Amino acid sequence: MTTRKEQAEWRREQLLDAALAVFAAKGVDGASVKDIATAADVTPGLLYRYFDSKEALVETLLRERGFLPRLRELLTAGHTGRPARETLIDLLTAFDTLLADNADLVALFFGATRARPALAELTGEGQRLIGAFLDTQVDAGELRPHDTRTAARTLFATVAVNRAMRAPIDITALVGLLYPDER
Repeated sequence: MTTRKEQAEWRREQLLDAALAVFAAKGVDGASVKDIATAADVTPGLLYRYFDSKEALVETLLRERGFLPRLRELLTAGHTGRPARETLIDLLTAFDTLLADNADLVALFFGATRARPALAELTGEGQRLIGAFLDTQVDAGELRPHDTRTAARTLFATVAVNRAMRAPIDITALVGLLYPDER
């Protein structure tokens, strides 16, 4: 028998799944709370018991199912002491995989952040995390001095654009752009 807490968590995830599917089909602006409730086979009132608004659903999806949790994990767990090149290759490969495996989430992210500047903060947080990592590698002498925030933005934008265009990308070569000439 499942506990109430387990049932509530299951229902919450069901609501998020339904919201993601509806947002992918109709866009954030075209989707209503009623559409999401209908897709989840619940009443709008029940949906509001879990989420204050449609905006809260969007933000929760992006925070919990986007790349930030994986990014934090990769930058903290088991990557201390590893060469920056390996860590960056792992990060960009994981990001590319997330993009490839979650087309609905990617569509939500690009659609929601474009129309809602406050959600673009999620992108900013990821860039700050990568920038801080790059700063430590510059300080350690592993990477040449550079504008780490721009580098972080460029690395992830390059992967995202290539994925959107379905163009192959050599992540190892992309990361190599940050290193001094190794002749």
